[in-house]
Amino acid sequence: MEILFFAVLLLAVVSVVMAFYWLSVRPANPVESRLREINPRVVEEAPSQPVSTVIVERVAKPIAQLVPQPSPRNLRRLRRRLIQAGYYNENAATIFRVIGLVAAVLLPVLVLFTLTVILRRPMDSSTVGLVFVSVCFGLFIPRFTLSRLITKRKERIMRALPDALDMMVVCVEAGLGLNAALHRVGREMELVEPNLSEELAVTNREIRAGKPRDEALRNLGDRTGVDDVKSLVAMLVQTDRFGTSIADSLRIFADSMRTKRRQRAEEQVAKAAIKLIFPLLLFIFPALFIVLMGPALIRIYELFGAIGQ
Repeated sequence: MEILFFAVLLLAVVSVVMAFYWLSVRPANPVESRLREINPRVVEEAPSQPVSTVIVERVAKPIAQLVPQPSPRNLRRLRRRLIQAGYYNENAATIFRVIGLVAAVLLPVLVLFTLTVILRRPMDSSTVGLVFVSVCFGLFIPRFTLSRLITKRKERIMRALPDALDMMVVCVEAGLGLNAALHRVGREMELVEPNLSEELAVTNREIRAGKPRDEALRNLGDRTGVDDVKSLVAMLVQTDRFGTSIADSLRIFADSMRTKRRQRAEEQVAKAAIKLIFPLLLFIFPALFIVLMGPALIRIYELFGAIGQ
């Protein structure tokens, strides 16, 4: 029996190790092998996919079969939102749906376990209500997190856009074409704002792959979802179509972007005074009231106590 036990244990350990190896190590890609033979630098410079991402993708695909398939319109909308959040992987929509399913199932189970096992509460209407609220909360968390990621990414791109436009004006006036200027600005903005640099790099790759420049620029506006970027794209497309000076158009647009950034900063400063009202009323004024009126109220209470005696 001991030999059988150790044999089963050894088989289980080997199976776990082999499963982890299969999930973490990708099989050889014939395309990458051929590219490595032609030019090794192409494969070396290509970004490698993290091991954790590979594991999540391979685990998420079987679980995604349990999730109801959305309509093509909703699926396109979800993929567009994921791209605006910075997730370009083709399996991002599947992983997001699996995360929503796991959150909607795991959170109620944890709440039910905490209430019934740890806190030893009976299965009454309040417990069922808390479980139902946890289900709704689990369905809401992934979408809320995605919305926050999109908003933060848009803000970062919007803040870095005026500096990128100034650099683009310098590049165009120095004699570079628009494609070369986009490539140069994308490289220079990599340390300042990686998100904008990544979007410009995608646009450059689309142009080099043979896609028309106006279509690649429109895709840039759709991927970012930033209104200022869409305005820049519309200006560049019209300038290219009518043959006007790109340098003059970029200079005027960059000046308007700097003015708009200054106006946004002034708007945030004006809003700060209004936003401070609620912390003052909820936290600071009650503390000041207790500190200032507390000794006087204690003294008045002691005087009334002495009078009552």
